[in-house]
Amino acid sequence: MKKTYMIVSMKEKVNKILDGVKKFDKFVSNYEKLTVTTEMPSSAYLNWGIHLANLGELDCAMEKFNTAIMMANNNPAAYINMGIALLKQQKFTEAIKNFKKAVKIDRLNSKAYALWASALSEIGDMKGAVELYNEAQKYDSRNPEIYLNWGISLAKYGKNKEAEKKFQKAVALDPMNTTTPFLWGLLLLEDGRYEEAVNKFNHCLVFDENNYKTYYYLAVCFAKLEKYENTINYAQKAISHDAAKQEPYVILAEAYLKSCRERECLETFEKCAQNADLSPSFYANWGCALQRFNHLEEAREKLYKAFVIMPGNEMIMFNLGTNFLLSGEKEEAEKFFHKVLELNPAHSQALFNLATIMYDRADFDGALAYYGRALETNKKARHIYFNLANCYYKKGDFEQAKEFYKKCIEYNPQFLQAYINFANLLLETGDEQEALRKARSAYLMQKNSAETAFAYGAILLKTGDFEGALKKFNKTLSINPSFVYAHFALAETYLGLGRLSDSVFELDASMEQFGEMPEFISLQNRILERFLEPNVASYEVKNALLYCNKFLERYNNIQVDDIKSKLADLITS
Repeated sequence: MKKTYMIVSMKEKVNKILDGVKKFDKFVSNYEKLTVTTEMPSSAYLNWGIHLANLGELDCAMEKFNTAIMMANNNPAAYINMGIALLKQQKFTEAIKNFKKAVKIDRLNSKAYALWASALSEIGDMKGAVELYNEAQKYDSRNPEIYLNWGISLAKYGKNKEAEKKFQKAVALDPMNTTTPFLWGLLLLEDGRYEEAVNKFNHCLVFDENNYKTYYYLAVCFAKLEKYENTINYAQKAISHDAAKQEPYVILAEAYLKSCRERECLETFEKCAQNADLSPSFYANWGCALQRFNHLEEAREKLYKAFVIMPGNEMIMFNLGTNFLLSGEKEEAEKFFHKVLELNPAHSQALFNLATIMYDRADFDGALAYYGRALETNKKARHIYFNLANCYYKKGDFEQAKEFYKKCIEYNPQFLQAYINFANLLLETGDEQEALRKARSAYLMQKNSAETAFAYGAILLKTGDFEGALKKFNKTLSINPSFVYAHFALAETYLGLGRLSDSVFELDASMEQFGEMPEFISLQNRILERFLEPNVASYEVKNALLYCNKFLERYNNIQVDDIKSKLADLITS
């Protein structure tokens, strides 16, 4: 079902803000009326301050707390709330002073101890924090807030297992408080325990089904689990609760991208651009998505928009380099990949892409240097071993090439092309039996693949097994009738079997694709010259003559013209 998005008009937004202002003004007015009477207690100022703090008006809140303290300096709650306001402003030392005063007034106040401990953990005194958390627990072992704050402090110091135990206890004491399971879920997400994180976020939804962040992090978890339909569902819910945040749009677009749903992916970016506040990273992600779907010009526009704002961003520069590489502008691509390496000399993919550019230029030494550096960053990257092997093969260093093909297969025994290239190398070095074994291994992995059947046939053809090659090329065409290379290979196979008319037929089938290639002309001439041999039936000679006429209508070739004349003489004689 198509998801619809609610867009709040500017007028509605303004009216909502004005309603909030009126309510707040009324609230303030009520308190101000109380202040003109001498009977207003310090607790009223305290409550006023708490309300202001909840609205984010921290400076005003602290004024009220100060008033409450001046009116009654023996109230620990005033010092505790003053401390909380200072914590929010990251004034940890001043906050600690207030918590200490609260404890001095009430030695058994567990909340003051817990908040004091939290402030200590913020300034790096985790040992002192643990001592105070233990004090808080001693005075009130059933207070979930103690364990919640304790867990937060432990998590900040990377003590995730210990933090998890504290969160677990806090949830057991107060399962309806959604803050604890939410933070616990974030901890599990950070540890890569995505299924468990999903359970915690779902716990939050039981008691609060309107929390944008919960839906967003559920989408993140399911994206990590590669369950993209779930990702889409929760990302859409996050957007329905807050359409002005870009993060859920990005993860929704990513889920569509991973699901190869181009239209929905790109529409999501468009909707985000209309509704949300955008960052340079958003344009970078948008550009990457466009690039993934081969909209290279639009992708470059978005990536450049991000690059202008963040010219030193590694990811943006890499993707711009990739954009130029995909567009065939290799010199520009090189510039960006070199910029990436200036920031991160170990960027594996930038090294790999530069190596590939060198390889395409036949600069095999340059390619080897970059592939070698890329390999240092990932010793088990089979594609790097494969390309190193290909470089050494091109350079004629067959022993090194063999070693790298072996390594490639060791790390990925299912890498078909490695077997096929290795087989060709072995064949070239005279090891026919081993070459056939490698080609057969590739074929057995994917018997119903036109490509592997053709590759195996090509090795059989090179070893002179024409009957075996014939079967594999025919199988190639049975799987994929438009596989033109198989027709060309069959022409040579039939030549090897002495079936000249069949050979000409297959040449004719591949003429459109290969007619001007030197390899085609060479094979064609070898086949046609065989028709000049004695004992060739006259009807076959006539077929060959018809083929010569057809070929010469398309291409001017002196040798074919000469063979045509000789074939014509044979017929007339």
